[in-house]
Amino acid sequence: MKKTTLFIFLISCIGLMHAQPTLGLLDKMVTLNFYGGTLIPGEEFSSKKADGLFAKNGFQLGFDVNYIIYKGIGVGFNYEYNNLAFNKEAFLSHSMPDRYLIKGRYNSGKFGLNVQLNLPIVIQPEKITVNLFAEGNAGVRSMNIPSIDLEYSELSNRYVEVTYRPRANSMGYLGYSGGLQLIFKEKFGINVSYSALMKSRHSIKYSIRKFDAQNNLEEHEGYANNYLDCSGLQIGFMVYLSTK
Repeated sequence: MKKTTLFIFLISCIGLMHAQPTLGLLDKMVTLNFYGGTLIPGEEFSSKKADGLFAKNGFQLGFDVNYIIYKGIGVGFNYEYNNLAFNKEAFLSHSMPDRYLIKGRYNSGKFGLNVQLNLPIVIQPEKITVNLFAEGNAGVRSMNIPSIDLEYSELSNRYVEVTYRPRANSMGYLGYSGGLQLIFKEKFGINVSYSALMKSRHSIKYSIRKFDAQNNLEEHEGYANNYLDCSGLQIGFMVYLSTK
């Protein structure tokens, strides 16, 4: 991804030295962007401390739909799936079970509304255009933890079996993205971008089941309250549909 990003950036810079912005070029167009890329959890989200969430790097997939209204200003919506690995080694160093089974990863879905600003710059008329864009997002986000089973001996722990299971969670979010699009014939293109979620504290609910040596069951709901921000790089394919 780094080589592709650098290539697109260099080609665009060469063209930009000999071109001028055309703000209304994309007006009255619908843009469809399908993308994927890396995802890096924030400092608290990835913390390895006892009260940390132990998230590791992962990936994102999504699509973005916008309608460009006037002078490069557009509105639309987006959906994105986030998947982050779970740092088993760090978690187990605190929980210290005799046996364990950890399945799954952190996964999250995001649906939001967009406001987009575009600065299209024609390199070759009706052939190649470079578009610099910035986008703000606001919406609703889900978040689920991995499934965790821990077993202990009677001598080392009061409970011989402890399980954690994901529960339905929803929370609001604010985010932003920005990058560069390389458009061909005003019909399709490729883009590279950076996106991030604004830092805000949220709670992730999960269920806990505990059995002691006499097979007595304790069951209740727990929650982890922390910052769940993350950021990443994306590369995508775009389609442009004119409504003029």
